[in-house]
Amino acid sequence: MGDRLGFMSAAGVAAAAIALLGLAAWAVVGGPAMFDPGPLNAVAKTQTLGGVASHAQLVGCEGCHTPLWSPVTMADKCVGCHTDVRDQMASGKGLHGRLFQGLASPTCRGCHVEHRGPDAPLTVADASFPHDLTGYSLRGHRATARGAKVTCADCHTIDLAHFDQSTCSACHSALDAAFMARHERGFGAQCLTCHDGSGRFGSDFDHAKLPFKLAGRHAGVACGRCHADTRSVQAFRATPSDCYHCHANVDRHRGAFGRQCGGCHTPAGWSGARFDHTAFPVDHGREQQAATCRTCHPTDISAYTCFGCHEHTPANIQAQHEGRSLAALADCIRCHAGGRTSGD
Repeated sequence: MGDRLGFMSAAGVAAAAIALLGLAAWAVVGGPAMFDPGPLNAVAKTQTLGGVASHAQLVGCEGCHTPLWSPVTMADKCVGCHTDVRDQMASGKGLHGRLFQGLASPTCRGCHVEHRGPDAPLTVADASFPHDLTGYSLRGHRATARGAKVTCADCHTIDLAHFDQSTCSACHSALDAAFMARHERGFGAQCLTCHDGSGRFGSDFDHAKLPFKLAGRHAGVACGRCHADTRSVQAFRATPSDCYHCHANVDRHRGAFGRQCGGCHTPAGWSGARFDHTAFPVDHGREQQAATCRTCHPTDISAYTCFGCHEHTPANIQAQHEGRSLAALADCIRCHAGGRTSGD
């Protein structure tokens, strides 16, 4: 008795026999349904993969399932047909590429399930789904316009594999219809070309983090004034940041002083313009002279003249520089860097 294994007792053998008889009876009555977890998805795709247009057309379980002892996994079977997914995983690009690289132990069956019926969706997700890896964060989408918690079906109204951007407009119009109307007129209705759900282009967007700071009079300018008809992040980044691009139509100098407005003006306004003439003091080291920009730059700031100021005339300047032509004397600063005479 002490050496006999417990499952080899009379009671154990009897229990095993009853169990086997029960399984045999179920097999006779239920047939293969005993091992059938349910029908496969039968929704036909426009493109055939592995010779079939839907999973329901697969013949035999071995189309997807592998023996426990096989080195080939079920995931290997999946990407054997879904080669586009395999390519994304290899390159790290696309949705599946990002998921494959971003998850610790990604599996096909983590999102895609089968044997739920011919019309059941093949993609499922819950609150634990890493939505950030899709390229769109849900951090700014916690509640609907009605105040209810956002669910997958609020955005993916058909199934999880489809998203219509008009859903954005419908939801945000319910929050602020007037704003959305203005926003879509200025920037279009393709929300995902600029927004990624992180709020980086939201109401608290900090333009000061960019090279072009919105200081002075620029601070109150509406986005559309500088980013007119902008439809993508790339277009935002390509917006010219030079002054003249926006202010050419109000240039009172009519281009005479060039296009580098910042040389004289600041974002505080057009009035109070100044230019640092340290390199060439207008007063030449003496008492400040009453002169305007045009005194020395009668045409534009790319050229200058000393004639017409003080005693300078072409005749007396040439007389003071014996042996030199008038053309050679036009660039006075070459010899008189600070505007002083050689004797100063």
